[in-house]
Amino acid sequence: MSSHARICLIDDDIFVRDAMALGLGDAGFDVITAPGAAAGFDILTRESIEAVITDMNMPGTDGARFIAEARGRWPNIPIIAISGAAVINGRNTADVARELGANATLIKPFRARELAALIERVLAAAGPPG
Repeated sequence: MSSHARICLIDDDIFVRDAMALGLGDAGFDVITAPGAAAGFDILTRESIEAVITDMNMPGTDGARFIAEARGRWPNIPIIAISGAAVINGRNTADVARELGANATLIKPFRARELAALIERVLAAAGPPG
């Protein structure tokens, strides 16, 4: 397990965000949360982050735009897209996220252990940070 891997978790829903952060913290991750894309970019700029989890459906800069911009600015950081909708604008959410550069996707609802296992796989595939 990549215990203590520092994760940036972006979700506009405080209850979902806090529940995921608690579950990932219990799984050994160091989680920094953000209520939206702007705060997520700020965290990525000032913190050493090993992976990002972003909701796809957020007001303002949505997850799709976040992924596209983050991939341009931090090309090697693993990104996991999460969503409560399997389809966005008539397109499969997972396909959209992957086309924009997400390493993996997960559709809500899911259990914290499912997300933790996915983070582990994505981090292992990405190799050591640096």
